[in-house]
Amino acid sequence: MKKTLILSKEIRNYRDGYHLNSKYWQEWKQKILPLTAELREIAIGMVLSDACMYKKSNHALIKFEQGYLQEEFLLHLFSIFKNYSFMIEPGRRITLEGKRKGLTKSLWFKSFSHIFFDEVWNLFYVDSGNKHMKIIHVGLIKNHLTDRGLAYWIMGDGSLQKDGKTLILHTQSYTQTENLILSKELNEKFGFMSEVILHKKIYFVIKFNSKDALKLHNLIKPHIHESMRYKIPLIHKTPFTYGV
Repeated sequence: MKKTLILSKEIRNYRDGYHLNSKYWQEWKQKILPLTAELREIAIGMVLSDACMYKKSNHALIKFEQGYLQEEFLLHLFSIFKNYSFMIEPGRRITLEGKRKGLTKSLWFKSFSHIFFDEVWNLFYVDSGNKHMKIIHVGLIKNHLTDRGLAYWIMGDGSLQKDGKTLILHTQSYTQTENLILSKELNEKFGFMSEVILHKKIYFVIKFNSKDALKLHNLIKPHIHESMRYKIPLIHKTPFTYGV
């Protein structure tokens, strides 16, 4: 793995002349509106994908990061969550070696910790000694994933195959058992025929075959960001440019 440098290492300790731990900002945080249903759905979809969460000052925060090819998508995420972040703009990781030396490798931002994110945290994380573990609970998809959340999960982890209809959800960070739970509940809730398959002889991922293309297309298309439209399964045979 090539070495990288975080150009914007951390959020500055001051904003608008006040320290972030000051009474001014702490009172401001208490006055902000709760997450809308839409933002909650998006947060769940992104944590199912590649967003991660941490606990700080007894409350949770969420961190988003995308590769440079998905810059527009990351900027979209920042635009809708910026009221819950002290960052003025996303940070950038810069490649130090190779053909892309000096260029952006990925972009990231994180929210501030807040009780509003605790609900999402509790859906995914459990205490394990001095650490927190991300796990998939039975009922997560059935009770909490919406069409919008699924669309954001696919924008983060989905990979449309060469036929333009088969889609792989890259869930290799989860165990085989967790993938089976996810696939089963996706099928039961949305009527898919997804299956868990072995990927690269090591990992387990979820596969939606071409029979799910129409249903996937109709469910996620209204929520897909313009820069990610290439991940929408096709419903007609048209020329297709493969992309991940």
